[in-house]
Amino acid sequence: MIPALVSILIWVYLPMVQGSALLFQDYRVVGGSSWTGFNNLADVLFSADWWDSVLNTLRYMILTLALGFIAPIILAVLLQEVSCGKLIYRTLYYLPAVMSGLVVIYMWRLFYQSGPTGILNQVFQQLTDGLNAVIIPVCEFFNLPAHGLTYEPIAWLDDSKWAMLACVIPTVWASAGPGCLIYLAALKGVPDDIYEAAEIDGANFFQKIWNVTLPTLKALIIINFVGAFIAAAQSGGMILIMTFGRAGTEVAELHIFKEAYTNLKFGTAIAMAWILGISTLLFTIYQLKKLSNMEFKTTGK
Repeated sequence: MIPALVSILIWVYLPMVQGSALLFQDYRVVGGSSWTGFNNLADVLFSADWWDSVLNTLRYMILTLALGFIAPIILAVLLQEVSCGKLIYRTLYYLPAVMSGLVVIYMWRLFYQSGPTGILNQVFQQLTDGLNAVIIPVCEFFNLPAHGLTYEPIAWLDDSKWAMLACVIPTVWASAGPGCLIYLAALKGVPDDIYEAAEIDGANFFQKIWNVTLPTLKALIIINFVGAFIAAAQSGGMILIMTFGRAGTEVAELHIFKEAYTNLKFGTAIAMAWILGISTLLFTIYQLKKLSNMEFKTTGK
C-alpha cells in the first residue's frame, strides 16, 4: 500500500496544505504576495455575493435531492415488480450513465434553446396545438366561446424562474439509472418469506413497501444520501456549462471558480472552499455517526 499512499500524499494532501497557505495571503501570481492574517476569511464572511451563492447552492441541492434521490428508489421497486423484460428496462435506464457527462450537458443545452426553434419549446408548442385541435371543436359543438390555448416560448436557461430547474433535470435524468440498479441489487437480498408473511398478515402493496422494503434499504439509503448530498454541493461543473451563473444560478462552487480564475483572488477563493468543504464534512460525519449505530444483516440470515 506504500506506493499508493505516497502518491495520494504527494498529489492530494501536499497541494492541499500548500494551497491552504493562500488563505492568509494577498496572493499575487507574479510575486509580491503579502500576509494578511484572517482578512480573507473576514471578507468572505461579510460578502453578500458569497452568501447569495450559498443560498443558490441550497436551492440546487433541495431540487436535486427532492427530484433525484427518491426517483431511483421508486424506479427500482417498479422494476422489481415487472414480470418480463427486466433486462431491457435496466439497460435503457442505465444508458445515460454510459454517455459522457459533457455530451449530456450539451445535449440538454440543445433542448433548452430559446425561441421557437428550441426542441423543448417545439414539443410544448405541438402539445398546445394538439389540445387546441380538441378543445376548439368541442367548444364550437356546444356553442361555447372557443378560446384556444397559447404557448409563449420560454428562455429556459435565461429565465430565473426556470433556469435552476433546467440545470437540475439533466442531473436527475443521468443519475436515476445507476442509482436504480444499486437499489435493485439490494432488493434482491430481501427474503421472499418476509413478503409472504406480510401478505398473510393482510398487507397491501404500499404497506409492504413501507414496512418491509424501506426498512431493509435504510442503511443503503443513508449511504446514498450522503453521496448525493456531497455531489449536489459540488454542482459547479453543470452550472458552469449550462448558464455560467446567469439567472440566479451561481452556486458556491462556481462562485469559488470565478473568484480564483476570473478575479484572481486566490485567498478569498481558498477561504470559500474551506467553508464549503467543512460544512459538507460536518454533515457527512453526522450521517456516518448515525450509520454506525445501525445493524447490518447478510442475506438470508
